[in-house]
Amino acid sequence: MTGHFASFLLVISTLAVAGAIQTRCPWDPIIPSLRPSGSCGIPVDDDTDGLARENENVPWTQHPYCVAPLSTGSTEKFCVYSSSAFNYGSGVSLITTPRTAASIASEIQDPLPAWRFRRHLAHQGQLGTEVYDLPYAVTPIPGKGLGVVATKHIKQFEVIMTSFPAIIADNEFFPSEGEAGPIESPRLFQKALDQLPDKERFLALARSKGDDFHLVEDLIRTNAFGITVGGRDAKGVYPEIARLNHACDPNAFSKFTSRDLTMSAVATRDIMPGEEITISYIPLGMPTSRRHKALRNWGFNCTCDLCSAPSEAREASDRRRGQLFEVYYAIQEESTEYHSLVKLTREFIDLAQKERLIAKMGEYYRVFMGVYFEIGDLVSAKKYGQAALKLAEIFSDPEGVFCTGLRHDLGILERVLSDRQ
Repeated sequence: MTGHFASFLLVISTLAVAGAIQTRCPWDPIIPSLRPSGSCGIPVDDDTDGLARENENVPWTQHPYCVAPLSTGSTEKFCVYSSSAFNYGSGVSLITTPRTAASIASEIQDPLPAWRFRRHLAHQGQLGTEVYDLPYAVTPIPGKGLGVVATKHIKQFEVIMTSFPAIIADNEFFPSEGEAGPIESPRLFQKALDQLPDKERFLALARSKGDDFHLVEDLIRTNAFGITVGGRDAKGVYPEIARLNHACDPNAFSKFTSRDLTMSAVATRDIMPGEEITISYIPLGMPTSRRHKALRNWGFNCTCDLCSAPSEAREASDRRRGQLFEVYYAIQEESTEYHSLVKLTREFIDLAQKERLIAKMGEYYRVFMGVYFEIGDLVSAKKYGQAALKLAEIFSDPEGVFCTGLRHDLGILERVLSDRQ
């Protein structure tokens, strides 16, 4: 099964990505009057910024600050782009290429997301001196510093909070441990900070790396979330979401939305008043030893409920997680017969539910869709595809490659099923 399944995914993923790229620009907002004058931004750098401002309503409130291409053979600069108007004056700085900055200029310029967020706060947040009923509070947590605690009952799948980025930086500036980053990094990091109107929103976050790193790089490495902007991998710092502490069995999940560059925390289960709201800093589903190794990057020993549970409970969880990996790969084996496949699929879902991995189930269901598609059980393939899309739209970017690909896959299934009738 594996070879045909890989080919199937390659074709549909390629088509999905192509579709996403083709529809990314021009920008098509709900309120037409908010459409920028240019349907898609043009790349500008420190040499061409002046000309661009004469011909297009660019969102950057400072001239780009650029350095030469980072690698031999490359012709593209890296620049700092800042908008003081973004997020109602809190601002944002990007360290990226001119092409990437141009691709998200509409999102930076669009006032609609911030307006919606402002309206949301008017119902349940804090604006000016008026205090509203937020479902959470930032408060000291013993042994953890500051954290976020629920102040009311939060229902499963509810969006708990939404945050706009303070700084977005291309992954080019974050090499693997032991490798040297670009020599120009400190200058760009400092410029990104200097051009932020609300520096305290960023600087108030925790550090974990020490004096070996520039302050801004340390804060980004400690607090950022992995995102994709303009087709490039990057790190985005969302200060409000970054206040959420880690747990290996969290009750919330972070969700990036490319349409407006926001990050949200979504409840993975019901959260009771007084309960700390947590997310996982590492991929879900790891056994204890791998989790502790992965968490060394943040410089703390995890004492969450799962890690501090009695040894019998931890060992039982590790066994289930080990079984999950075994069953997951068995499901995709070409030699697995249909009746065994059905049994293994049910076993996997049962194990995943016991380990409360609902935020990852969309990924698993998509794999199941491909496996059942390959063996000709299109009804089951459609069932798992629809389940995958439902969860993916809750926990991942609705306009990202994953959701776009799923919709494309389901379209193929619908056509094939229709032709068979």
